[in-house]
Amino acid sequence: MAVYYLLRWTTDYGLRTLQMLDRFITSLVALSLACLVWLYVRSRDQEMLDNVPIPVQISLAPGQSDHYELEVTGPCQVPVSFAGPPSRMRELRNLLQRGELHIEMTLSVPEERLEESRYLDTVRIQESDVHPPPGVTPLVLEGRNRIPVTLHRLVERRLPVRFEYAGEERIAQVLVEPTHVLVRGPQETLDRARSIATQPLAQMPKHEPSSGSEMVAVEAVPLAQEIEGRHVRSTPGTVALHLSLQPRQKLYEIAEVPVQFLCPASFTLRPLFSDERNGKITLRLLGPFGAEPPVVVAFIDLSGRKWEPGLYEEPLRLQLPKDFQLAQSAPKLVAFQLVASEAGAKTLGETRGQ
Repeated sequence: MAVYYLLRWTTDYGLRTLQMLDRFITSLVALSLACLVWLYVRSRDQEMLDNVPIPVQISLAPGQSDHYELEVTGPCQVPVSFAGPPSRMRELRNLLQRGELHIEMTLSVPEERLEESRYLDTVRIQESDVHPPPGVTPLVLEGRNRIPVTLHRLVERRLPVRFEYAGEERIAQVLVEPTHVLVRGPQETLDRARSIATQPLAQMPKHEPSSGSEMVAVEAVPLAQEIEGRHVRSTPGTVALHLSLQPRQKLYEIAEVPVQFLCPASFTLRPLFSDERNGKITLRLLGPFGAEPPVVVAFIDLSGRKWEPGLYEEPLRLQLPKDFQLAQSAPKLVAFQLVASEAGAKTLGETRGQ
């Protein structure tokens, strides 16, 4: 009898255990199916934007912004992906179209490196640096979130001013006031600089010297804003110039200039050209601009020594007007003949008779 009751109790306990296990498994399957449905519905309510370039604005710490120049040596933007509900993603797109979404980063130089002329660093962008609309999750890809930067320490140097002129070469002398200015710029650049140039003066004042050189004043000529491609700032930013201008030059060609002889008062010989073509020359002169051609005297000097009848070759001498010069090589030696006065007169007469 005892065995019967024991078997019956064992069978009832097993059935109850199986029923409880079945209910547990059924509940677990139902919960899993509910989670899958929730995830599916949730996924259909999300949108994605991949690899959107977001500009990065890098600035220096307030106490260092006046002492360094910031140079970004790579692209100043990072690609960011976004995920969020459609309503928030539309708001994000509007921000992107208006250019209102950007990343702001503040950079500072370590205290132990403040005296260095150049400091290299890398700005690393993280998800917490991106601020999209609430409900939108940013994702920054590691490896494409770094921006290299260079900080140039700014110093001041007093440099002499150098005049730059891009026009005609008509300037004989330049006086600059002031002769030196205070220049602020990168230390590496100013340590190598020997002067600061004015901005090229492409045009001279319309004043035209009538003859010779003449001083002309030019006020407020701006100074260059770059040295070796680096931005600099000078105090004062302009200088005054006092220029000595030469008259405008012109090329003159003078044909058929007669060659004369300079003879002493008691000269007993008569100079003659063996070839009449030697008696005239053509000259090219460079001188001040004018309407009338210059008057040139070409001669052979016979006053320097004692002469005998015969054939000679002597250099040709020129007497040029003021501010004129030859625009060609010096004339060659001129061949001529010296004869006695009576023979010279007879030769001239025979030549005219022929």
